[in-house]
Amino acid sequence: MNLNPTVRLSPSLLFIVRYGLLLVLSFLCYFFTRTGHFVFDDSVAIVKNADVTNPRTPWEALLRHDFWGANLTDKKSHKSFRPLTVLSFQQEARLFGLDPTQMKTTNWMLHTVIGLLLPTFFQVVSWKRRCEPWGVEYWSAVLFVVHPIHTEAVAGIVGRAELLTAVGFVLAVIVYGGLIEAHVSIFKYVLVFSTVFILTALSVLCKETGITILATCAALDALTHINLQRPIRTFLDNRPLVNRSIILFLMTCTLIYARLHVQNFTTPQFRDKDNIVAFSKGTTKVLSQNYLYCLNLWLLLCPDWLSFDWALESIPLVKSPSDYRVTFIVIFYVFLVGLIIRNRRQPQVLKGLALMLIPFLPASGIIRVGFVIAERVLYIPSLGFCYLVSFGFVRLYEKLDIRWIRIMLGTGLLLVCVIFVLRTVQRSAEWATEHILFRSGLRVVPNNAKVHYNIAKLATDQGDKKTAFAFYHQALKLYPEYEVAHMNLGNLYSDAKDYQRALRHLQKAIQYHEDFHTAWMNLGIVHAALKNHKEALVSYQRALKGKKHYPNCMFNLGNLYNDMGNHTLALATWNETVRQDPRHVKAWNNMINVYDNGNLHDQVLVITARALAHLPDHPNLLAARAIALAKMGNFAEAEKIYSDLIVKHPGEEKYLQNMGVLYHRWRKLDQAERMYREALKINPRSEMARNNLSKLLSSRQKRSN
Repeated sequence: MNLNPTVRLSPSLLFIVRYGLLLVLSFLCYFFTRTGHFVFDDSVAIVKNADVTNPRTPWEALLRHDFWGANLTDKKSHKSFRPLTVLSFQQEARLFGLDPTQMKTTNWMLHTVIGLLLPTFFQVVSWKRRCEPWGVEYWSAVLFVVHPIHTEAVAGIVGRAELLTAVGFVLAVIVYGGLIEAHVSIFKYVLVFSTVFILTALSVLCKETGITILATCAALDALTHINLQRPIRTFLDNRPLVNRSIILFLMTCTLIYARLHVQNFTTPQFRDKDNIVAFSKGTTKVLSQNYLYCLNLWLLLCPDWLSFDWALESIPLVKSPSDYRVTFIVIFYVFLVGLIIRNRRQPQVLKGLALMLIPFLPASGIIRVGFVIAERVLYIPSLGFCYLVSFGFVRLYEKLDIRWIRIMLGTGLLLVCVIFVLRTVQRSAEWATEHILFRSGLRVVPNNAKVHYNIAKLATDQGDKKTAFAFYHQALKLYPEYEVAHMNLGNLYSDAKDYQRALRHLQKAIQYHEDFHTAWMNLGIVHAALKNHKEALVSYQRALKGKKHYPNCMFNLGNLYNDMGNHTLALATWNETVRQDPRHVKAWNNMINVYDNGNLHDQVLVITARALAHLPDHPNLLAARAIALAKMGNFAEAEKIYSDLIVKHPGEEKYLQNMGVLYHRWRKLDQAERMYREALKINPRSEMARNNLSKLLSSRQKRSN
């Protein structure tokens, strides 16, 4: 197919036009929507992941942790071992800080690079030495660049895993195309296989789906070199093809073994709310899983129905053959089987199907995964879809040699591309903030309790408790066993001092998830607020039983001991808190308060020295140290600390007040008066500064009289 046979361009100009168009399309789709925040999974995988944010994290730690920062051998780990992806986040954070726009820009650049590689990639898929400039291979690349299904992978920062894996996938197939010649030297043979193996291994270290690269190469190779009229016989008779297939198979087995060895041959422990289909059984599981195949294809065909999450009851299980959705399953398989039979001797169509189906295998339900549908896992399988659509369009264009029909076809393809660009821009803009993203999910999956939960959680963070209450209740109405929603709703009631309702929801959270450590801790906090000391103690101990390293729970347990009057145990518990988390400011402050109330000022100095070793220049700790020094009569050292605090925090009147009190005790009354007046300039309603100034002036007047 030639876009315009009457126009002849020089090779260099043709190159600029073809690749320039791909650049422009990628630019239009994503460049203007790069700004935004960390959203959804970005928060856990990046913002709260010490492997990314801690500049001192060694490379070795990435080899022991999963994608979310947990120990890979932990039974609760999802076993998502992607150290190269985490490394890319880590290096970006070191160079530019935690900048979501920068990270989204990197994703967009990776998507653009993939788009620029695709004409060559699809040329290898077609197994051609030379392709038409505007043929199937090029239009496949155009469709891929603008397809809206890719917005989650590009606009969602954690989609970096898909993008890096796709780079390795595309490059590996291109390199494998070096065996296109009938005869290659042994050096080139070894070089090609070594490079493909390395690229596959690197891709697997970006995301597990990279393991499908070698099987894809084998399928493309076989479909190129066998006679489709006698596939098995010609395959077995083609000794070089058999040898290549065996090598690819052995390399795949090697990588699978290495990957399983890393996670100690343990499997991830998902819960039914993550993927209800995976936990269903019998006919329900078969029908529901096949219905998901229909939905995945529909998302590729008509990418309007897009959501950030498809968990829980987003897609109700297909429990009976009488369910109307079985009709879609039948249509899907009739279409698929018909396509295969109709094109059983057409290698290009079969290659497109292989390119679409093989990379999808890890998400197909063969192994249990923690999602029902995830749009980003369609990033690589969409390569095959775009190739099939382009191939069908070009074949139809070539067969219908009627001018007006060809014009209609060309206009239709152009219209599809424009619609895809507009939809991609719209969808990528929805990934800018969690408020927009979560609300967009209501249109697509209104029965998804997780969507309502996320809206409620965001509203809580923003202080909109009315919205939070409403959406938590709706989430629980849709999924009554949603333990995290019960816990968060209980926390909201606790903040509102409605402790009885708080208890009820926290107890339900534990009922549905017995080992829910955070819920146990929060239950202890509510019992402590109600002065149910015995019940609070049991709750804290239950939380700590299953989670030994739990500084927040240790801190609250220390508060409980303090309320019970056992200051010795409280201090010991807070000491354990700061041992587990040396930057736990509240625990340091509580220990300081206990010693200060007991007039043990020397102990305050010891504690503040320990704390400042981990939290240097922390103003509260420095102020506590200055107060202790002043009470011990060491006015000069206390003055120095307050002077530094006033310089570093010029808008804080409390440090001026404290300095005034220091001078007052030191009998430097002029300086004290000046400090009190400076504090009142900042905050004229400060009762402490006004009272102290009044006392100072009154004592002066009495002395003068």
